[in-house]
Formats: sequence, structure tokens, C-alpha cells
Amino acid sequence: METVERWTTRSDAWTPEDDLKLAEIVLRHIREGSTQLNAFVESANLLGRTPAACGYRWNGVVRKTYEDKIKEAKLAKKERLSIRQQAKQRRAYGPDLEDPSIDGIIRALKNHEREFFNLQEKARKLEERVEELKEQVDTLTEENSLLRGGETTLSRPANELLGEDSKALLEIMDRAKKILELEQQGYKPRFKMDDQGNLERVSE
Repeated sequence: METVERWTTRSDAWTPEDDLKLAEIVLRHIREGSTQLNAFVESANLLGRTPAACGYRWNGVVRKTYEDKIKEAKLAKKERLSIRQQAKQRRAYGPDLEDPSIDGIIRALKNHEREFFNLQEKARKLEERVEELKEQVDTLTEENSLLRGGETTLSRPANELLGEDSKALLEIMDRAKKILELEQQGYKPRFKMDDQGNLERVSE
């Protein structure tokens, strides 16, 4: 109990007025889209404290009392930003409402013209880039087709040779089978090789 009394009577103790000033400053910074750090710096200068002490007081004690006010401040911040954005768009794409004179309208129209030409140039460059990419795709597709066709062409002679070798091997095996059958029957024919490398039986 003595400790609490000592704390409340210290010269640097926070008063309700200090808490109120701190809350007002923080809420104003929220509404204006500023940061809490900036609010704590301003509060520190006003209340004669450090920004860290103001931040600690706000987050530890004062904030709980002002939750509804914080929500209202954030909503006001969004509305403020929306109005600012709309004004920016009007200045960019429409006549200058702050200067509705003939000169102001002429300046706005010139801005329109400049923006139009800039967009035209960007569109032209994008179209050129698209055409370049299309040409690259066509070239790669053609090269891929040629490579696939080359593989087929190269593999065709190999298939033909393999077929011829298989046919010759089957013919040799067929002849050998016939000779073996004749030998098993006790008949040993005489053979000679012709000019084509084929075996030909010689009459006895």
C-alpha cells in the first residue's frame, strides 16, 4: 500500500489531464494518417516526457479506454484518404476544379493530350514486344519440328538394315535346318557357294 501511495504522489506520475492530452494527440495522428511514433514524440514535447514513456503509457493504460475512439479515428483516416485519392484523380484526368478559368481548362486538356500520347507509346512498344515473342515462338516451333523430322529420317535406314539382316539370318537358319534334316536321314549332299554367297547343292 505504501508503494502505491508513493507512486501516485511522485512528481512524474501521470495525471488524468496527461492521459487525455496523450489520447487526443494519438487519435489526431491516426485520423491524419500519421504514425503513433510521431504522436508519442509530439506528446513527449508537450508533457515533458520521453517518447518511450508516452508509448508505454498509451499501450499499457490509456489505449484500453479509447478503443471506440480509435475505431472512429481509423474510419476517418480511410475517408480522408479516399477523398484525397478522388481529388488526385480529378486533377489527373479532368479540368482543374481549383482553377476553372480558360487557362486552367487548357492546361488540363494539354495534360490529357500528353497522357494520351504516353499511353499510345506504351501500347506501341507492348505490341512490338508481343510480335517479337510470337516470332521467337514460331522459330522455336520450326526448329523443334526439324529436329523431330531428322530423328525420324536418321532412324529409318537403321530400321531397314535391321529388317534386311533379320531376313538374311532367317534364310540361313532355314537352309541349315534343311541340311540337318537331310543328314539325319543318312543323306549327305554336297554343296558349293555361288557368286551371291548362297549354298547350292551339287548333283552327284
